[in-house]
Amino acid sequence: MTQSTTNGAQGRMRLQRVVSALLEHGTMSRTELAELTGSSQSAMTGSIRLLMSLGHVIETGRGRSTGGRRRTLLEFDRRSVLLMLLSVDSGYLVARQVDLAGTVHVQVRRRLDPDQPLTSVLNAIDALQGVAESPSTCAVISLPGVVSADGDVSLAPALGRPTARRIQDVIAESSGLHTIGENDVNLLALGEARSGAARDVRDFGLIFVGDGIGGALVLEGRVHRGVSGSAGEIGFLPWNGALTGGGSAVGPLEAQWSVSALRTRAEEIGVEADEAHVVEALETSDAPEAGALLDAAMDAWAYAGVVLTCVINPGRIVFAGDAARLSRAARAALAAKVRAGSPSPIEICFAELGENAIVSGAIAHLQNDPWIFLPDDDETRSRRELGPSGAPTQTSPASDHDHATNPEAGTHADPEA
Repeated sequence: MTQSTTNGAQGRMRLQRVVSALLEHGTMSRTELAELTGSSQSAMTGSIRLLMSLGHVIETGRGRSTGGRRRTLLEFDRRSVLLMLLSVDSGYLVARQVDLAGTVHVQVRRRLDPDQPLTSVLNAIDALQGVAESPSTCAVISLPGVVSADGDVSLAPALGRPTARRIQDVIAESSGLHTIGENDVNLLALGEARSGAARDVRDFGLIFVGDGIGGALVLEGRVHRGVSGSAGEIGFLPWNGALTGGGSAVGPLEAQWSVSALRTRAEEIGVEADEAHVVEALETSDAPEAGALLDAAMDAWAYAGVVLTCVINPGRIVFAGDAARLSRAARAALAAKVRAGSPSPIEICFAELGENAIVSGAIAHLQNDPWIFLPDDDETRSRRELGPSGAPTQTSPASDHDHATNPEAGTHADPEA
């Protein structure tokens, strides 16, 4: 390794530490930044200069005097980073452009074609870019299913048939942006940790009940992913003796007690549920079978909570998705079921952010890993400072951003065909 390579790596890490510190702690002086990041003020000069030239850092006045010259205060301008965020929602692709302050600048919704999922993604990107007033800085896609350490997606029926190429690779080539893929439940957990039901704890488990059942583990403030990136797939827990079959895209627990499975059972007993509100329909039904069905569902969801409590002893379990639609009385009943089966005390909470959790989670992801929106090596060298470090799920934009490709087949074609 050459000295220039070593210096470059140190510069990248220093740049990221400065950004993370400003995003986490707010307005700070250069002296405070140096103390917090462990860098000398002279070494930090180039990083601050680069961030100011990019429009990310601004001077916001001067702090109180401590006997000498008042220190200039620096602040990260959260409006300077425009994130393109794509997520899957009930057969649709939702594309948003949001800044790090949480403001949604524009949003589009396009139907997901299960036979051509990557083409659906390109169409959503084109629609978003067509109405956005300013170009995006980076991209994150919220992916349902198992996401490996390399960003590959498997066992994700909501995305349609498997594709030959990673979705984030297609987004990077189409948009020219650094792009990452992240499991959707992990993003929900990061969102609740940042500004929701888990904002006051460092360790918790989150259980999401939707078209599937998923979990996320947050330990010491960061998502625990496991060796292959698939930690938290609690929908694959055995249920009533049934084990997951080889290659199955749906686990035993979620096959029986996901929202879609619950909706089918509700219809069988004569309870007609709105597509997104089966839990509420069961709670408000006068049919005794409806109450029994919901109680059985809560037994299954509580079982997932007990498993997390036994394995990681997190101190808090957050229920999200349709489980957060339960009434106060039903929430208390679900919490009692978890506590009754847990070997140690456990606090039960319910998600607070709803659909905004994905946005909050994506912002938290960027705050933890700012390399996503920082310039790459070539851009940074032109500014006499090096850029971002790599990460497992990173996709850098290709040198040829040819839009006219068929991502499913990997051959040139009209994406609208």
